[in-house]
Amino acid sequence: MSTLASPAAAVLTRRETLRRIGLAGLATATAGGVATLWTRAAMDMRARERLHAGRPVSHQLGWLKGVQFGGDFMAEEQGYFRREGLDVTLAAGGVSTDYRTLVASGSSLISESNVIGMINSQLQKQPLIAFAAILQRDPSCIASLARNPITSLADMVGKTICLPNSVRGQLSALMRRQGLDPDRVRFVPGGTDPSILMAGQVDGYYDWATRLKPALDQAGVGGHFLHFSDIGAPGYGELLFARRDRLEADFDLFVRYVRALIGGWSWMNAHPVETARIVCDKYAAPGTDLARQTAEAKLMRDYVVNGDGTTRGLLWVQPEPFEHAIRLAYDSGDIPRGTPIDPGRFVTSAVVEAAHRPVSRP
Repeated sequence: MSTLASPAAAVLTRRETLRRIGLAGLATATAGGVATLWTRAAMDMRARERLHAGRPVSHQLGWLKGVQFGGDFMAEEQGYFRREGLDVTLAAGGVSTDYRTLVASGSSLISESNVIGMINSQLQKQPLIAFAAILQRDPSCIASLARNPITSLADMVGKTICLPNSVRGQLSALMRRQGLDPDRVRFVPGGTDPSILMAGQVDGYYDWATRLKPALDQAGVGGHFLHFSDIGAPGYGELLFARRDRLEADFDLFVRYVRALIGGWSWMNAHPVETARIVCDKYAAPGTDLARQTAEAKLMRDYVVNGDGTTRGLLWVQPEPFEHAIRLAYDSGDIPRGTPIDPGRFVTSAVVEAAHRPVSRP
């Protein structure tokens, strides 16, 4: 049974509220005046609550909640979002989530993609811009079993490789650059079930090394991971993007958000085991494997702290990987030659540069 406050308690609460905002002498006010004053007091309290809660930020994560977003969750857990005055919502993604459309339509402020995804956004005339990259080394790879390793592009000839159609053109162009015939490789469409690699139904499987290595290790199956960055296609993972007009109109909000993420990912890098425990306890779906999440958290550091992330700071982003991918897309025919695509229109380092500048706090 619910408990209702007595009328006397309600009056005392109102009087105390009004007293705190300097409205003494309430006893002599008319009934209409009391109602007006109380309404104003309630509006003032709601305004104070909104101010305390911080600026809302909606971030559509690039996949199911897990330790691959551990630094985002640690920015919440360790108070970095609160310190920047942000009220952040981190929404889980999935197979059917249309990340770019959610941001382009204004349904979400921020989401995630990769270099190819951002180039496609330009071809589709979506007004999006990338402003930070969590993973400085793209974990995308062709995984194979240790007993039948694929250690180079040449090793793919005569084998069956499972990968998304969006990646096939890029891989084919890389093979042609080395004088290899991609038609001698059997490509099959990729999915989300790496068990077909473990069962030997395919020789190579496209996935993130950070996700797949812990799974293979746990199954007692050794693996080899041929990263795209090692065969001529450097890139980023968890590439953050927003609408261009939103970023320009509220630049400081994005700077504060990136600054908080730098704090969260720094904390995760220093505490991967604790991060995995917190993620499994509070954020991931029930039944998520803690041992596998812990192994993944430990692997993530080498992708977060890599390249510019080592020399210039975490979450760095620059146009060179996009320029490289555009040239590959011309070679593969995914983009007709002569189609103008300017990375300066859809990637900026200004936000992360500003986020790394020293801040004086009271």
